[in-house]
Amino acid sequence: MGKGLSRTQVFFMTLTCILVVGNMYYNQPLLGILAREFGVTESKVSLVPAFTLIGYALGILFLVPMGDMIERRKLIQGSMTMAGLLAIALPFSPTLGVFCAISCVMGFFNVSQSVLIPFAANLAKPEERGKVVGIVLSGILIGSLMARTLAGFIAQYFGWKTVFIFAGAVSLILSIVSQFVLPMSEPNFKGTYKQLLLSTAKLFRELPTMREAALMGAILFGTFSAFWTTLTFLLEAAPFNYDPKTIGLFGALGMIGALAAPLAGRYADKKGAAATIRMGLYCSMGAFALLALSSTFVAGIVLGVLVLDLGIQVAHISNQSRVFSHAPEYHSRLNTIYIFAYFTGGSLGSYVGSALWSWGQWPAVSLGGLGFCLIATLIFRRGQKNRAAAAKIA
Repeated sequence: MGKGLSRTQVFFMTLTCILVVGNMYYNQPLLGILAREFGVTESKVSLVPAFTLIGYALGILFLVPMGDMIERRKLIQGSMTMAGLLAIALPFSPTLGVFCAISCVMGFFNVSQSVLIPFAANLAKPEERGKVVGIVLSGILIGSLMARTLAGFIAQYFGWKTVFIFAGAVSLILSIVSQFVLPMSEPNFKGTYKQLLLSTAKLFRELPTMREAALMGAILFGTFSAFWTTLTFLLEAAPFNYDPKTIGLFGALGMIGALAAPLAGRYADKKGAAATIRMGLYCSMGAFALLALSSTFVAGIVLGVLVLDLGIQVAHISNQSRVFSHAPEYHSRLNTIYIFAYFTGGSLGSYVGSALWSWGQWPAVSLGGLGFCLIATLIFRRGQKNRAAAAKIA
């Protein structure tokens, strides 16, 4: 049972998530600059966010489960230190290939926020778990969007290289401060690292709700990543011709949707996750339908950003509430399964988004996102029917 967290600890966890998760997203509003810096095409520079998310997905798979095996605070500190040093190394990359490689390894170690989520879930009181997880998770959501705004601002006034030096320095500072703020945790898995990974695979096989949540998360974040990767290409071209600072401001719009995460967590505590998941899915489909009609209308894009971020974030927090409804001793491994699928979908979404852009530009990206959200909705409805049928049999 969770003993509860102080407000200071919840605030620090949330702030850490906001600042550290940005390491994976600072590159997105800079893609046009990076393409010119390295002399490559838009299609090739889209590999940067894809490799970053691939590295993160691998880190989720191989590092985050260790939160059930070793002291979590040490794992958080070590991962933040490595990610910070690698972020500082990024501006010194001589080629795009080296930049992608460092981004991938940085993504691998940039998992502290995904260790913090099950950490918070374990320590929170059971009746407050959804609320606390929602608050801390909102840090990841806000950070992923704020990063775009912050990167655009820093690049505009101080140059793109300063963005990554700033990111690395912040990670190193947070690693030091966490020693004094975060509590110690007692690991509850006594086996070997190999047994830990095998038990993670076993949980995936044995829990159908876990598989459904993971697949839905992968699809939804794939559409989200495709949208944000290609939005830069749309906004820096005619008729908009926006600079990086202005493009980054669209991330600030998305933060409004991220603020719904704690509310979704509270609602999931009271009513269950199904209602909020449905709302998130319907909002996401409506947003992509609007965006498909808004390739030259900034008002439609602004409204689409607001509704899409609201939908994706609400569905995400509710999906993750289902994951943490299982026994606390499995939380790190269950979070591993869910977040690995989530960011694997995100990395594929970056690639698919750039391919759709090359094929049919903005309408193709928007209609592709609508189609994938519809698939996620059908998966959820099928799961609901299967659970209802099983309940009748029981």
